[in-house]
Formats: sequence, C-alpha cells, structure tokens
Amino acid sequence: MASVKQYLVLLLSLASFVYTIYVVTQLIQFLSAPRKTSKIYTWVFHLLDNTSRLETAYGPIVFNTLYLMLFIFQHSFMKSAVIKKVVQSLGLSTAERAIYSLTSSACLHYLIRNWVTASSIILWQVDVEANKWMWWLFTLLHAFAWMVICGGSIIMDLPELMGIKQPYYDMKSYAQPLAYKSFELRHLYTHVRHPSFVGLSVILWASNLMTLDRLLLAVMLTSYMYFAWSTDHNDMIYQKCQLQRKRDELKS
Repeated sequence: MASVKQYLVLLLSLASFVYTIYVVTQLIQFLSAPRKTSKIYTWVFHLLDNTSRLETAYGPIVFNTLYLMLFIFQHSFMKSAVIKKVVQSLGLSTAERAIYSLTSSACLHYLIRNWVTASSIILWQVDVEANKWMWWLFTLLHAFAWMVICGGSIIMDLPELMGIKQPYYDMKSYAQPLAYKSFELRHLYTHVRHPSFVGLSVILWASNLMTLDRLLLAVMLTSYMYFAWSTDHNDMIYQKCQLQRKRDELKS
C-alpha cells in the first residue's frame, strides 16, 4: 500500500512533467519562430561609426547575461553532491529528478519571459517571409533539429529523464530505474542527460535574424554544452552500437 508521501511525490513529478512540456513549447517558439527583419541595421564592423547603437545594447546584454548565468548556475548546482545529500536527508530522493526538472523549467521560463532584445545591432538577417523556399528551408531545418532532440530524449528514457519513473517505481517497491540500465548507459548519463549538442547548436545559430542578444544566447549556451557534456570514446562506441541495433530492428 503506497503512502501519502509517495502519492504526493508522484503528483509533484506529474506536475513537473506538464510544466516542463509547456516551457519547452515556449522555448521552441522563442528559438525557432522566424523573426521579422529590419530595413535599417548596423553591421558589427560599423559600430565605430555609430557608437550610439552599441550604447543602447548595454542594458539588454547585461540583463540577458544575468538570466543566462542564473539558468546555467541552477543547471549545474542542482546536480551537485551537496544538493543530492540535502534531498536525501529530507527523504525525497525519488523526487530528486522531478525537482531538478521543475527548477530548470522555472529558470528557463523566467529567461524566456524576461529576455530583452538588443535589436540595435544585427550581425546578419535573412527575410524568410519574402521567399517561400527560404521559409521552408528554415522551418524544416529547425523542425528536424527539434525532432532529433525529442527523439533522442525518448530513446534515453524520457519518463526517467523527467522524474516520473522514480516515484512510480518507489510506489511499486521496485529498484530505482537506473538499476535496470546497462553500465554503458549509466556511464553515458554521468556525462550527458539529454541530447543533442548538434541539434541544439543548429537551432541556436541558424537564426534568420542574428541580433546581439541572440549571439550572446548562442555563444553562452553552446559553450556551456561543450564544457558540460564531456562524452568520451566509450560513450561514442555505445551510441554507435545502439544506433546500429535500432537499424537492425527496423530492417527486421
């Protein structure tokens, strides 16, 4: 018989899952919706001729940097041994992943809602609305990148990643989900918990309107992924083997 605490943890994980899905839809719109181009803009090489445009970008860059630092700090700090010990001491070890997902989504949601555009400086722009072929190319590229990310998350066990499996397994008196996974997959989890570096990099950099604030976003998140996702040779071998297994299963 499951306890009240176990039911509450399960409800928390479900609420975290729903909220995370909502925030992800907001993120997709924030990053992938084609942006309206400007008829008058200043290339970065011309800033010395028009320093007022750079001065108007100071505020947005400072605030956006703080939002990004908040998200990166939370994303790393919540995975630290200190937080894990605190969560375990409170008897909420099965809710650890759900809490991590919930706080990550909250920080990301705050970033999206408060992001300030620095439109006074534009590095490049492509008017995709004026050319239907360019619009389709841009849309399909972003759609494919998001499909890679979502597909990879499902393959890596989305319910466990979002923290739903842990309280459910606890209610059923099963071992925690990681105990049923191979050593190679658990080794991969210590380096990266959600794909894909390439897919998200494409989404960040393939912008039809690259303003200074979007450049900041792309540089900081790409750098964070590069240093945080430290996959090694064994991880690459494991992923290649799994991909080949999927291909063989589809052929059969």
